[in-house]
Amino acid sequence: MGEKIGNLEPQKVFGFFEKITKIARGSGNEKAISDYLVKFADIRGLIAYQDEYFNVTILKPATADMEDRETVILQAHMDMVCVADEGAATDPAKEGVSAYVEGDYIYANGTSLGADDGIGMAFILAVLDSDDISHPMIEAVFTACEEDGLIGAEGYDASRLKGKRFINIDTEEENNIVIGCAGGCRIDIPGKCKNSKEEGNIYEIGISGLAGGHSGMMIDRYGANANVLMARLFDQLLASKIEFRLGSFDGGTRDNAICASAVATVVVKKKQGKAFEKIVKSFADAVSSEYLTTDPEMKIKCKDKGKGKLEVMSTKDLIKFTSVIKLLPNGVHHYDRSQEMVICSTNIGVVSARPKGFQIQIGLRGNKDSMLEWIISSVTTVASLHGLTGDIRGRYPAWECDRPSDFAVKAQELYKSMFDKDIDVIRIHAGLECAIFTKKIKNIDAISVGPDMEGVHTTSERLSVSSTKREWEYLKALLKL
Repeated sequence: MGEKIGNLEPQKVFGFFEKITKIARGSGNEKAISDYLVKFADIRGLIAYQDEYFNVTILKPATADMEDRETVILQAHMDMVCVADEGAATDPAKEGVSAYVEGDYIYANGTSLGADDGIGMAFILAVLDSDDISHPMIEAVFTACEEDGLIGAEGYDASRLKGKRFINIDTEEENNIVIGCAGGCRIDIPGKCKNSKEEGNIYEIGISGLAGGHSGMMIDRYGANANVLMARLFDQLLASKIEFRLGSFDGGTRDNAICASAVATVVVKKKQGKAFEKIVKSFADAVSSEYLTTDPEMKIKCKDKGKGKLEVMSTKDLIKFTSVIKLLPNGVHHYDRSQEMVICSTNIGVVSARPKGFQIQIGLRGNKDSMLEWIISSVTTVASLHGLTGDIRGRYPAWECDRPSDFAVKAQELYKSMFDKDIDVIRIHAGLECAIFTKKIKNIDAISVGPDMEGVHTTSERLSVSSTKREWEYLKALLKL
């Protein structure tokens, strides 16, 4: 599989990244990585704080030549989105990641890589571990549960921080300095159902091969969502008078990842099997054509499991379940052409259903808090009209920034002088913890940077080696600004 990660240059950065990949650190399971950071600091004689959220703060004094300079806060998050292909050799949520190098990229074997934000952590650890880098006083902040609604950052006590210059290392494109981001939240819609046992032809419907991706960074691809497609199919079957009932439904892994696959088990009334199969085949042909450009690997399969009895939800509840998904807003809702960016969106990320109930999880984003309020209202109204509640959790604000700060302008000029190419100062539709810290710390001057990565939150995630090398040199120079 090519060169070992730990042998790549800069060796210190990639050495720490390799260690981080071997620690299971899915959102809500950060104790092991948090303890690793505390031990890292203890070994090096650095002051470290660990709070009840498992956030960790590590302090490193300024080098002798920069003791009179302003303290800098370096920040990254500890957790990662854990997804795996069917049959993957490892489970990143339990065993960490098996990573390898191929050409200019680092990949994982059948799972997400966790470069978001493992590489940000590795950069900061390399600074803290260095004895040959000039820097001011460093306050290194590692937060928990970023991928689950910025929970660690929200709970973080920023009162002890002295720095006013803040560098978040969680951006996925090297040629961007980020100065603004979307706010967001999750909404859960649970529903109870009446159940019974029905006899007939049992089928398993599978939708797979969709591109998926990060629901903030990739929502403007306008690709397919497997949860929405499955609901469309149910709606079409119901309209055709096919008598079928739902036994189970599972789609998606996280509400901040576009659903790339879904599977459902249904029972169809005897003698309607052929008609059922014909509708599924016709539907598959139609939507594959609709999304030929964005999701060319889409597969929709219908497997005949034979005759039998299946525990199912009632037809009335199936209609309600289908209707909710059908009416929920999903995808881009406002696009600003002047900025060439999405301003407001929703993602029906995770859906599960069983005979006695269902659960729908939606991720919402808005670069303006006012727009986020509107789309929250739209989602909760759909739930209310069906006699359901929309439970809002993980709410965080937008990082609204009207113009680049002096620090951002200097950072832009620095990159140009170092690499003789332009770097853009932008706002993004994903969420960043800068949104929380700019609210907690008065007069903070924040930017977000990072090396090139692709396919985050998917099993196609990859990290550029050459970009990481450049970004390391850039970070060291930023510390001296």
